[in-house]
Amino acid sequence: MKPSDIYVLSLAAQAKSLDKRSRVYLRSPPSYKPSQCTPLFLAAFTKRGAGCCIHTHSHWAVLVTLILETRGPGYDREFRINNIEQIKGFGRGFEKSGNLGYHDTLRIPVIENTAQEEDLTEFLEEAMDKYPDTYAVLVRRHGVYVWGDNVHKAKTMCERYVAASYWHDWPNLLINNTAWTTSSN
Repeated sequence: MKPSDIYVLSLAAQAKSLDKRSRVYLRSPPSYKPSQCTPLFLAAFTKRGAGCCIHTHSHWAVLVTLILETRGPGYDREFRINNIEQIKGFGRGFEKSGNLGYHDTLRIPVIENTAQEEDLTEFLEEAMDKYPDTYAVLVRRHGVYVWGDNVHKAKTMCERYVAASYWHDWPNLLINNTAWTTSSN
């Protein structure tokens, strides 16, 4: 990969654009197409002042949304975890200082997946509004978006999230032999 292979978007020009689906690129490689994730990354940059946003299709993120799904409506919209070391890598919230502590509760909203990734934008933005202190949003049966002030902080929170999600409900899962199924109806 060369620098000329990377799209470069003008955040300032994008913010001024009346058409939110139209992108203003400073560099647009002719042999590639822009990511459908672009408007979701823009939401992290504009609503949270993020310097970096990471999107991953982590199998742990997908599994957590499936575990939450088994708990039924009303209990499947938020991932919560506390008393685990990994959450200490998450900040307390947007424009707040310090990180979560061991006894704090990390809360990450879960949004439903859509057929086209860019169609998640409105739901991601709503989740960011409802959870102003979150640094991540889970997408059911899909993955997670994680952001931070810079690449290092976003990467650290992404790694910590994946580790925390791994430990989320495995004891209960193993004890109760919970299975995930999808209705064919």
